[in-house]
Amino acid sequence: MSKKGWVLSTVACGTFMATLDSSIVNIALPTLTKVLHTDLRSIKWVIVIYLLTITCSLLPFGRLSDLYGRKKIFQWGFIVFTIGSLLCGFSTSLQHLILARVFQGLGASMLMSNGPAIITQTFEYGSRGKAIGILSMVVSTGLVSGPSIGGFLIAGLGWRSIFLVNIPIGLIGFLFAGRHLDTVDRRKQHGPFDWGGAFLQMLVLLLFILFVDPPAFTIADSKPILPSRWFLGTGLVATSWVFYMIQRQVPEPILDFSLFKIRTFWAANLANFLNFVSYSSLLVLMPFYLEEVLGLDPEHAGFLMSAIPLTVFVIAPISGHLSDRVGTRYLCAIGALVSAVTLLLMGGLVGTGLQDSSSQLRVVIALLAVGLSSGLFQSPNNVALLSSIQQDKLGVASAIMATIRNLGLVTGTGIAAKVFSWRHSESGNFVESFHFALLIAGFLSLGAVFASLAKRDEVAADTEPS
Repeated sequence: MSKKGWVLSTVACGTFMATLDSSIVNIALPTLTKVLHTDLRSIKWVIVIYLLTITCSLLPFGRLSDLYGRKKIFQWGFIVFTIGSLLCGFSTSLQHLILARVFQGLGASMLMSNGPAIITQTFEYGSRGKAIGILSMVVSTGLVSGPSIGGFLIAGLGWRSIFLVNIPIGLIGFLFAGRHLDTVDRRKQHGPFDWGGAFLQMLVLLLFILFVDPPAFTIADSKPILPSRWFLGTGLVATSWVFYMIQRQVPEPILDFSLFKIRTFWAANLANFLNFVSYSSLLVLMPFYLEEVLGLDPEHAGFLMSAIPLTVFVIAPISGHLSDRVGTRYLCAIGALVSAVTLLLMGGLVGTGLQDSSSQLRVVIALLAVGLSSGLFQSPNNVALLSSIQQDKLGVASAIMATIRNLGLVTGTGIAAKVFSWRHSESGNFVESFHFALLIAGFLSLGAVFASLAKRDEVAADTEPS
């Protein structure tokens, strides 16, 4: 295998492992709810805290990689993630599991913030689309194959296995990164790190997520305390303004707002956010539909969910290769449109949608369409986004892209759980509540269509490997 092939394989290993754990827990939620004696609103934090940790730390790790080397951050991300996985596997309570997921999320953030930047710097523009297409395939496959892989592991080895399986993979990835990523650190820059900006951006992201889905706090078994959205919203606006003003003045900002003057960059990120909000809604609720409504066991449910990653596995490299030839705008728009139509049909906007009497074949066809939309959208969107950015800002751009993706996932998870719980408490009907959440996700996916059409096919002058 060529040097570039080994680089791509190493980055793909870390990216798959990190993104897989964003969704592998989904299929275990019904099991964990019973084992840990809790409910959906509480158990969802096993997913949310992982995504929240990643989202809040991606930009700092991306900036650190620009300053001190992408290989170093990426390599040690394997070790931190592996230790976090070990702690998750031996957790004895919901609180312990949530804390362990924080540590695991830090390692995942170190991996996610660097992968696309390493690939973009390693591959020239003519072959970059295909390489990023393969990486996008890995990202999408990791995100959507979690339920299927998790279902098989839980059925055979128990819920702890979904975490412990990462340990040998993480150790192998660490060794591979040390051996094969030497060439991606040729353009190191040294300068001051914006610690104040890093703290403020974490606070902004935290307040945003809490504003979308305020958690209920309990003190000494008292009545749950729900933070005021007015309070959270005011804090979010004020902190965002302070963060923006400081970032305009510091010489080495943690977030370079000039990037958002590039039309393709902001449009691709907006499309990415809306797309992942809609996907996350489906991924968090579908396991409950398959197990609670259709009465399937985790292994069978995971098998049906594998229709998504199998389709992505085939389509993503093809769409990435096509983006090198025909551009990215219309491929992304078609992918987002397929997603919107599929979710709206599943939610019953036209017809009956998925019901408690729906055949498994109908479910599989719907999931195949979801995989098709993901494969069509992700690769071209990432190619457009990263190719519009200069090399010395690729680490930050890559981190922003991953931040937006995870912000979409955690936002979608919170919205789906809250909307479903609210609707279910009103109607007492699972399927009706499921439909309502999917309809909201479908309309959000329509927004990704228009954002995709707002992009241009532009390439930064210095994005070729030196």
